[in-house]
Amino acid sequence: MKAKKRLTVITLIVSILSLVAAFVIGKDSNCIFYDVSMALLGSAVLGFIMSITEYYVERRKAMEEFWIQAINILKELRKIKHLDLDAPTDLIIEAFSEERSNEWNQKFSLLFNENEIQHKSKDSLISWYEENVPLPFDENTDVEKELEELYQSKMEGYKNSFMHCISNYQLASSVELGILDNAYGNLDFIIANKSIRKKAYDSIYDKIRKIVIQFRTETYHFNLLKDGKGNFPVCATKVSDLDKEYFLSKEVTEYGYTHTLIYQNVFDDIDASLEEFRCKIYRTKYVEPKREPISGKMIYLGEDKE
Repeated sequence: MKAKKRLTVITLIVSILSLVAAFVIGKDSNCIFYDVSMALLGSAVLGFIMSITEYYVERRKAMEEFWIQAINILKELRKIKHLDLDAPTDLIIEAFSEERSNEWNQKFSLLFNENEIQHKSKDSLISWYEENVPLPFDENTDVEKELEELYQSKMEGYKNSFMHCISNYQLASSVELGILDNAYGNLDFIIANKSIRKKAYDSIYDKIRKIVIQFRTETYHFNLLKDGKGNFPVCATKVSDLDKEYFLSKEVTEYGYTHTLIYQNVFDDIDASLEEFRCKIYRTKYVEPKREPISGKMIYLGEDKE
């Protein structure tokens, strides 16, 4: 595209200079330079017409290539999964940290005793279940045993949820940015070049690059965990932080039902910018895309229904 732009600009300049020279020399001068100027003007104008036509074709191709590559990467990034937990994330992570601390105390304490085993975070999480989750216990139920089994089952499920999210962030971090870099670098316009490129850079290109780079940075810790060398509570905290950054929860109440809807807000913003960029390519009116939730829960009278 840059070559077509330069050729267009050069032929335009030559056309203008030839026209000015012809006017300055004048038709009645009977000078060979007038004939040369007119001949140069004719060929330059013809070259300009051809080059400007090719420029607009290349302009569309370059913009389409950038748009397509950004769309493809965005599709891969959208594959990250929302951390869907049925209890407060901070209580869960604290329980994982407590379990890890207890494991280390058992392995490395020279004088092991029961006081080294902590249950504060575990008890807090169990208390939350008792207050917020309907438990089918009766007078014949061994409540302590049932709560212990519930806790262990829940913690295993939470760990699987975190690991599933970790795997998705690892996949997203492997997205190749080279083609997008080349596509952005090929954008070069005759008119409003700086403003168009800056808008594409700020709202699309730079945002995508920063997201991928952030995922790659966090994946270092996730890879250590997969290799058996990492710290699960630390990785769980990182997943929780990423989830808060890239997913937005909204509650909508209708007819007595409360819907908790989950949106990929950051990716939706980029998608809106891509649609605006597409409208510039085809010179159509921009209509902001409707943002669709990726998941949700419906709650009625305190009961959760998927």
